Amino acid sequence: MWFNFVRFRQRSIERVMDLTDSFTWEDMPTRDADTGHLTAAGWIPLIKMYTTRLTLVTIVFHCVHSTIRVVKSNETLFTAWYPFDWTVSPFYELVVISQVKIFQCKKKNKNSIETVLYYYKINRLTYPI
Repeated sequence: MWFNFVRFRQRSIERVMDLTDSFTWEDMPTRDADTGHLTAAGWIPLIKMYTTRLTLVTIVFHCVHSTIRVVKSNETLFTAWYPFDWTVSPFYELVVISQVKIFQCKKKNKNSIETVLYYYKINRLTYPI
């Protein structure tokens, strides 16, 4: 539906986009001349810095928490059923390694069939039935 709007209003949208070429945040003052308070152009670098730091802290916390949870509580990353007792060593370590590989496949935006086939191949090679 929105695609039709863009298609019919293409010239108007292009004209508005052309108007933005003459505007840059770098040319705007970062402090108000009268009050000395930050303007919108002054807030942009601060927001960028704090957002980057917050994202980094969140990712580090998540990785540390997940690692501690998996190591201490003998849990796996994903809830799954296995036709064997995976809670004993070395099966537990192999299951965790295979699930980490699955997570890496998901991060690479592979479709779910490829991920399932990869997981099946890992399990068949490691634990032949």
